[in-house]
Amino acid sequence: MAKKQADITIYGGGMSGLVAAIDLARHDYEVVIREREEGFGGDKAYNPSAHTTSIDVGRTSEYVGIDLSSVFHPLLACPYYFHETVIYPPLSHIDLNTVERGNRKGSLDSVLYREARKLGVRFEFESPLRKEDLPRLPDNTIVACGLTPSVYDMLQIPYLRWYGWCSRGEIGFGNRSWIWIDETISEYGYLSSCNNYYFDFIFSNRHIDRSALDKYREFMSRREGVEHADDWTYISGAVPLARADNPRLFHEGLILCGTISGTMDPFFWFGIVGALTSGKIAAMAIYDRAHALEEFERFNRRFSKAFWFKNNVWYKFLRPRVSLMESTINAIGTERLQRIMDKVLARDELYFSIPGPARLGF
Repeated sequence: MAKKQADITIYGGGMSGLVAAIDLARHDYEVVIREREEGFGGDKAYNPSAHTTSIDVGRTSEYVGIDLSSVFHPLLACPYYFHETVIYPPLSHIDLNTVERGNRKGSLDSVLYREARKLGVRFEFESPLRKEDLPRLPDNTIVACGLTPSVYDMLQIPYLRWYGWCSRGEIGFGNRSWIWIDETISEYGYLSSCNNYYFDFIFSNRHIDRSALDKYREFMSRREGVEHADDWTYISGAVPLARADNPRLFHEGLILCGTISGTMDPFFWFGIVGALTSGKIAAMAIYDRAHALEEFERFNRRFSKAFWFKNNVWYKFLRPRVSLMESTINAIGTERLQRIMDKVLARDELYFSIPGPARLGF
């Protein structure tokens, strides 16, 4: 029997940590995932959930070496609302798909967890990364702790704090989404649905009061005919979008992957493609460090430009003026604007850039 490679510890059992573990197990490493939750499926504050993201499922599956086609589902509708004005982006050009996260049977995490277990990856649940452990962590330890502010503080990684109201549960439809743009929040509100499960969320880089949620719920009921029971929860987390140089594969002797590595779209905050690909790259960093660094830089090569646009154009001039954007859309005409979008998004070179379809290098 061939001798196994060295032991590798991964902190965080979300999608990026699982992808890294699967890849390393296939390269004959002994892998243990240490996860602070009591089971797989991520933080219960955020999951189960459903998300909409731009992803080339076939090429991403090929890159990470895992067939993801069973868990990503083509989006059927995604209207963008600027107050009362709605536009319908051409979905065929940006490969928008829905996916479920968490521990339910049809989720992305469930597929990855089953594959990891089949390959002999060990799991130690209720085993968080602690500050006192840092000096003793072995070389090639991978950290994939996602949205947890305490880990960013512990590792001294710059981050933004986000705040949001969410509702989730079973619903009578799937593969539908919408986006709501309003001045009461800095980002947007959205609903995503997948596998008869929905995740409804409004979020911002500042605290959101209840009146913003009430405004969103009134819009949702009136324009989309959807109402949830009064079970909304206020949640908060961290994203590595504090600086233009945030993306990092190596940090203080550790290997990072997933959200905490900064591999995400700083405009829409899409993070699923970045989590999957950075999981593969983190594993690669153990057995082919130079190539891993090249790949990490390739996937994030436009991060700084998107970051600059978001902070110096979108936040300062466009986002506070939703009424101006709405009147501009109406002046152009929604049908004409949709035809323009169709032509622009059909250009192949846009598939390799952000902001926009967040393919992060494909």
